[in-house]
Amino acid sequence: MGRAVIVLLGHAVFSLVVFASSVHGQDLLELSNERIKDELLIEILNNAKITELEPPRAIQSRLFLRLFAIGELGTCEPKTETEVGCSVRYYLAVSNGDLGVAGSVFYLGEVGEISKIIWLEPPDQDVARLRLEVLNYPEAVFRHVPNLTKRSRVVEVLVSLDSFTIRDTQ
Repeated sequence: MGRAVIVLLGHAVFSLVVFASSVHGQDLLELSNERIKDELLIEILNNAKITELEPPRAIQSRLFLRLFAIGELGTCEPKTETEVGCSVRYYLAVSNGDLGVAGSVFYLGEVGEISKIIWLEPPDQDVARLRLEVLNYPEAVFRHVPNLTKRSRVVEVLVSLDSFTIRDTQ
């Protein structure tokens, strides 16, 4: 008789779990029409070019990096009438893939263009170490406006979930 009660109890618990799951599952069928009012988030989602920054196999990092780039129109040179993309605003999203850890987003600023990104060996797996080459204008602008002077800056960055540091390499 004790075994029959345990089986019956086990069946009741299983039925309750299945019922609760199906009721909860029905809740997941409802769509929402809530408007997001964060203008920066809307601009990033609608206009940004997204680049997944994946480390080479030799570099061990637990971080996932996504670079969001939004081109800005301008004249680049006061004497030039052609309006082209003269600069880019960059945002870096950082996460480690752990459940319940949201990660961070860093605003890197408005520069001509980040033209090269190289992964470097980090001090530990919870940090990403990158070398960035930054140009004063996007590469395409130099083809449209050949009289511009091309300048670059190379920096090294250390990124974690809660910090972002920049160091000149020159």
